[in-house]
Amino acid sequence: MKDKDQDLGETDSVEPFEFPPPERRISTQPYDLSLQTLKEKWDQKELVVPEMQREYVWDSGRASRLIESLLLNIPVPPIYFAERQDSVLEVVDGHQRVSSIVKYLSNEFALSGLGILSEYLCLRFHKLPEKERRFLKSRSLRAVVIGRDSHPNMKFEVFERLNTGGIALNAQELRNSLFRGTLNQTIRRLARECDAFRGTIGSPKPRKRMVDEELILRWFAFRDNFKDYKPPLKRFLNEYMNANKDRGKQWLGEREEHFTRTNELVWTVLGDRAFRLIDETGQVLRDEDGRHLPKGVNRALFDAQTIAFGWVNDESIPDSRRAGLIREISKALKRDDLQDSVRRATGDRARIRLRVRIMVGALSAAGLDVKIPRGLDLQ
Repeated sequence: MKDKDQDLGETDSVEPFEFPPPERRISTQPYDLSLQTLKEKWDQKELVVPEMQREYVWDSGRASRLIESLLLNIPVPPIYFAERQDSVLEVVDGHQRVSSIVKYLSNEFALSGLGILSEYLCLRFHKLPEKERRFLKSRSLRAVVIGRDSHPNMKFEVFERLNTGGIALNAQELRNSLFRGTLNQTIRRLARECDAFRGTIGSPKPRKRMVDEELILRWFAFRDNFKDYKPPLKRFLNEYMNANKDRGKQWLGEREEHFTRTNELVWTVLGDRAFRLIDETGQVLRDEDGRHLPKGVNRALFDAQTIAFGWVNDESIPDSRRAGLIREISKALKRDDLQDSVRRATGDRARIRLRVRIMVGALSAAGLDVKIPRGLDLQ
C-alpha cells in the first residue's frame, strides 16, 4: 500500500503502527444527549469542533433530511466526542450532524427537500408546531465519549479510524487537535513567520493541510531525540509532541532560535533549491531511466539537510564558499543510496542515519565545521 503526498515530492510506504499492551488503554463512555443539551453545550463552548474540521459542507437539503429523521424518530448513527484535559468535548466524528442540528435549532435555515414531512417545508425551527419543537429538543442522540485518561497513541488511533468525513484529516491535522499547547503554537507561528524557511519551501504562506507544520515538528523531534529514534515515524512524532506540548518560553525559545539559524544557513547556501534532488546547476536530477525525479520539497531530504546544517558551528557562510558547498551537496544527491533513502521506506532508522551521514560528509568536505552531538553514532 502506497501513500503518495504530491505536496511533498515523496512516495513512501505506510509504516506499521504497533501497540504494546501498556499503550492499549482506552476508556469510552456511551450516553444519550438531548438536542437541547447539545445546543446548550455548543453555545457555552463546552462542545467544540477541532480547528482543522471547522468547514461545514452540508447543504440545507441534506441537513433538512437529518432533521426530518429526528422528527420521525428514525435512528441516526452515534456521535463520537473526545474529552480534553479541560473537560471540553471535541467532536471526533459527527461534525456535520452536530452543526446541522445546532444551525436548525438556531433558526439558521428552513427545511427543504423533505421526503415525508412535506407539511413542514420552508419552516425554520421557531415556525414548527409547538409539539414538534418540544419533541425535537427532547430527542436524544447516542454519544460516545473517549475519556481523557485514554493513552495518547490509542486516542490518535481512534481519531484516525473515525476520521472518515468528506476530507479525512492527515496526521499533523490530528496532532493539531489532540496535542494543543505551547509547542503546537510555536510550530504554527514558525510556519508563518520564519522567512528563511518560507523561502526554502518556495511558498510565501503556509501550504494547506499543515504540510509545513509537520516538517517543523520533524526537525524539533529529530533535533532532540535523533539518537533514540525508532520507527514508526508517526509514533515518534506523536510521542514527542505529546511529551512536550506545554513547554515553557525558555525551552521553546532555544529551539526556535536554533531552527531559525539552521534555516538561514540552508537558505544562504541552497536558496529555493533546498530539500530537492538537484544537480549543481539547480536542475532536477533524472533517474536511471532518464526521467526527472519529483521536483517538490522532499520530507526525507528536509530531515537530512536541516539536521546536518543544524550541527554546523560556523556562524555564517561567506559567498566564496557557497559554490563549493553546492558542488559537494550535488555530488551527494547523485548517490544511488542517498536517492533510495529519500524516496522509499524513508522512516527506516538505518536510512535516516545514512542520509544524514552523507549530508554531514558533504558539508564537512566543503570545509564547514560540523559537530555531531556527543554520544551520537551515525553508523
